[in-house]
Amino acid sequence: MKRREITITPYGGLANRMRALNAVIEFARPYAIPVKSVWFSNFELNAPFSELFETPSYDMISVKEAGFIDRFLYRSPRRHTLWLPFITAPLMFDTTIYSPDFIAQRNKDTLAETIINGGRVLIESCYEFGNYSDAISKNFIPKSDILSLVDDFVEKNFTENTIGVHIRRTDNELSIKNSPLSLFCDAMRKEIDECSDTKFYVATDDAATKSELKQIFGDRILSVDTDCNRNSLQGIKDAVREMWILSRTTKIYGSFYSSYSEVASQLGNIPLHILQVKE
Repeated sequence: MKRREITITPYGGLANRMRALNAVIEFARPYAIPVKSVWFSNFELNAPFSELFETPSYDMISVKEAGFIDRFLYRSPRRHTLWLPFITAPLMFDTTIYSPDFIAQRNKDTLAETIINGGRVLIESCYEFGNYSDAISKNFIPKSDILSLVDDFVEKNFTENTIGVHIRRTDNELSIKNSPLSLFCDAMRKEIDECSDTKFYVATDDAATKSELKQIFGDRILSVDTDCNRNSLQGIKDAVREMWILSRTTKIYGSFYSSYSEVASQLGNIPLHILQVKE
C-alpha cells in the first residue's frame, strides 16, 4: 500500500486559503493522513502563516513557510515556474491535483477517491470541498496580538444587536457591480426600523465607502482603522482582525462573490445575507 500524505499549497486571498486548508485538514483527520501546508507570501497575501495564526488543531500537520525554491517544487507547471514542476513533482509525489483538475474532480465527485488512493498527493487549490465549514473556527486561531485586539474592540463597542456589514470593493469588479452601496443602506435602514438601537460593524477595503456610511448613519457605524494593502504584513493582520470581529456580530450582510463574507459567517456560525442586484 502506498504511503499516504497530503501536501496542500493554498493560494489566493485570506479566506480562499483558509477554506482550502480547512477542507484538507478535516478530510485527512478521520484517516490519520499527515498534512503538510506550503504557505507562500506573495502579492495575493503577503504575510507568513506564523504571523497570522496558531498551528491548526490537527496532530499530523506541519506548515512550511515557502521560500524561493519552493515555487518550483509545490506550484503548478507554468511560465512563472519555468515549467520545472513537470520534472520535480513526479519525483516528490505520486499524484498531483492542480487547480483545474481539482475543480473538475470536485464537480465529478471523484476527488476524495483520488486523494485516498493517491499515495503522496500534492494539491494546489483556493477552493474548499466537502462539508467542513463548521470546523474552520477550531483550525484557525489568530495569533494572540491579533485576537486581543478583537476581544478588546468587541468588549468596548458591541451591543446585543450589532450587525456585520462587509462591503468588498477595490479590484473585485463583480462585487462592485452586483452589490452596490444602496442595497446595504436599504438593509441597514430596515434593521434600524425593526430595532432602534441597532449598530453596524463595517468592514471594507474602501475608505470612501466607510466614510459615506458614517455620514449617513452616524455613530451607529463601528469600524477600525486598517491598512487595506494586501501586500503588507500589517494589511493582512488587519484583514484577519476584521474577519474575526465580523464573526462576533449577530449576522452579516455580505458582498457578492466574496469568500471573505462567507468565511466570517462560518467562523461565528452566524447567518449570512449576500446583497446583490436581482436580475
